[in-house]
Amino acid sequence: MNLISRNYFRWVAPTIISIAFVCWSSWFIYRSSFVIGGRRYFSLFDDAMISMRYAWNLAHGNGLVWNIGERVEGYTNLLMTLAMSIPNYLFDKACATLSIQIFGIVLLLLSAILSMKIGNRVLRRDMEAYKGLTYALICVGILGYYPLVYWSLMGMETGLLTMLLLAAVLMCLQYTEGGDRLTLYAAAICLGLAFLTRNDSVIFAVLILTFILKMAIKMPGVSFRPILLASFIFVLFIFFQEAFRYSYYAQLLPNTYFLKVSGFPIDLRIKNGIGFITPFLKETFLLFFLACLALVSQFCMRRILLLLIFLVAVLYQIWVGGDPWNLWRITAPSMPLIIILAIIAVAEIIASLNIAPTKGHLLKSFSLDIVRFRAWRVALIIAVVLIALVPVNKRFLGQIIGTVPPYTAKANETNVRKALSISDLTYEAATIGVFWAGSIPYYTGREAIDFLGKSDKYIASLSPDLSGAAGWGGMLSVPGHNKYDLAYSIRELKPTYIQNASWAGEDLSQWAGANYEEVYINGSNLLLLKGSEQVKWHKIENN
Repeated sequence: MNLISRNYFRWVAPTIISIAFVCWSSWFIYRSSFVIGGRRYFSLFDDAMISMRYAWNLAHGNGLVWNIGERVEGYTNLLMTLAMSIPNYLFDKACATLSIQIFGIVLLLLSAILSMKIGNRVLRRDMEAYKGLTYALICVGILGYYPLVYWSLMGMETGLLTMLLLAAVLMCLQYTEGGDRLTLYAAAICLGLAFLTRNDSVIFAVLILTFILKMAIKMPGVSFRPILLASFIFVLFIFFQEAFRYSYYAQLLPNTYFLKVSGFPIDLRIKNGIGFITPFLKETFLLFFLACLALVSQFCMRRILLLLIFLVAVLYQIWVGGDPWNLWRITAPSMPLIIILAIIAVAEIIASLNIAPTKGHLLKSFSLDIVRFRAWRVALIIAVVLIALVPVNKRFLGQIIGTVPPYTAKANETNVRKALSISDLTYEAATIGVFWAGSIPYYTGREAIDFLGKSDKYIASLSPDLSGAAGWGGMLSVPGHNKYDLAYSIRELKPTYIQNASWAGEDLSQWAGANYEEVYINGSNLLLLKGSEQVKWHKIENN
């Protein structure tokens, strides 16, 4: 059994699991793609495609902008956007998109490796015989958590943030166990890169740096100068991004902050957040309960840190008032830590069950009894862990096994089809008005008007619609989707193409019907401004 646990479970099983995951991920990417006009196209989640448009413009010398000549920070993931600029420079748009999905696979595999190493750091020392088993189960848990996998493969910064957070946690644990200063500085750099990935990850950085300080106080003869220097390194990342933001965009906060937070009363925002997070807490209750049992098995600061990171993520999700999509984008980066604790708790508790094996009269038979007993424990640990992982993935089973397309895959295809038709039917000076501000602007390259304000300072400065018309998923008013002024965006700006003429509590369908012509071409319906000189009407007439 020791041979199996040390070799098979520790190295062979994670390798097999990783290979299987790469195959499944490739199948997922294939299912999220589509063929138009004989060519296969790829599309990320729509918000990721917004970042791709910024990255494309940057890679082609137009600046880190959504519309050329307009400086509005409509992204919240600077590091991910900069990473996207590399494939956007090297490849065409479809291949650049595919490369980001492949990058997501790499990030997930790295996250699984880091999670196994963290598990090794928090596992009890008397659990050596079960270390390989916990490695394999942690690998399954991380690569099998669908929300994290989905966001990573669909190009969101979630995968990058998760990997950097796990790297920071691992190096933090290594340092507090007697690691050198370079480990501490590396942890600070990872936290700084996480901040560039998403600024709100500062909540994790403060928690981790506080943990390091608290642990250092208990360590005799430890100098606090390296901790201060590590904190300074992290603060430098904040300083340089703020300096860039102010000099480039003339603001100290991204436009999306004003869009989602300003004008939204804190009491309503928290009520919104509670309504949104409640289903998540129900789905994760069993894993969270098991993670808490890890503190019963062994109460230590390392395990408390992992638990607190998860709880802080939940509280932050409540504070910001929820999210448009119930795939738990904000809390997903902290989920590997809960999965690690839950698996360790199951392994430690079952391994410590005081059930004696049957007695054998000969040494050979006694050894056989021991092997059978350990095999029974291993089987029970595996069964309990797999059962605990069911609730967090049950709702996504259709997408996992392929009976249901990945979330928004069909909408992505529709939007790319429209983008290609718009490119074919309009001149380069045409403007487009969109609610889905990612795929259509990215694939057309036309100047775009964002009806929901991610890249529009005027819309972001409006008061949110708190009537309930812009609410769903347990929320009265959905952040980032509750500010709009179609009279301004459509009637005043008159874009050449509009995606729709109504949203929540505002309906301009009657006006649009008199001023826009609905055209059906190449499987797409387009609303084009009547009489516009930017429309190639002769192509429409010939179809």
